[in-house]
Amino acid sequence: MGHYIREIRKNTAGMNRREKGEYILTYYWYHILGMIGAICLILFLIIHFGFREAPPLFTCALVNQEINFTRDEEIEKDFSAVSGIDEKRMEINSDFNIAYGDIEPEGINESSYEKFFFKWQNGELDAVVLPESFYKYCEKLGGTFRNLEGWNTEGFTLYRDKGIATAVEVENTELSGYLENKTGEPLLLAFPDTGKNEEECQAFLDFIRK
Repeated sequence: MGHYIREIRKNTAGMNRREKGEYILTYYWYHILGMIGAICLILFLIIHFGFREAPPLFTCALVNQEINFTRDEEIEKDFSAVSGIDEKRMEINSDFNIAYGDIEPEGINESSYEKFFFKWQNGELDAVVLPESFYKYCEKLGGTFRNLEGWNTEGFTLYRDKGIATAVEVENTELSGYLENKTGEPLLLAFPDTGKNEEECQAFLDFIRK
């Protein structure tokens, strides 16, 4: 850097300010662009790694419910008040209107299908509220849910898959007060086995226990 400064001073000796500016832009524009690019890259890395948000401590997808972000935020707020988990560190989201098999709910969002299973595969789903038929559809695709043996499920009606408790029936829980089941089939709360935050999942079960 010092080499270029000395070179510019030598070559622009006797020039006025305007002439010096024109000379620098003419012969050193690519150096200037390189410096700007390097500075932008450094700033990007600082912002990306130094100020990025912490990942959620609890994520729950509400499948084929009415898309209602106000209701979703209300659940987050109430769950936070009971559990002590910062509501900014949780994500309860009903933007998952998914068509599968012969089921075509109103307001289908075609991207929801890819988003749902992408999050599942990447371990970004801790809990799912879903109709029984979608539960079975996920199993057909190779998805598996956590075995609730050893969890505190006292007071819940458990859904058993091949004799193993893998979900909670939502109807007789506090969660039913937030949701509406128009499917005519059991609405389940299950926990994908790729989820990472088991302690927060148990806290959510405690939250919805009557």
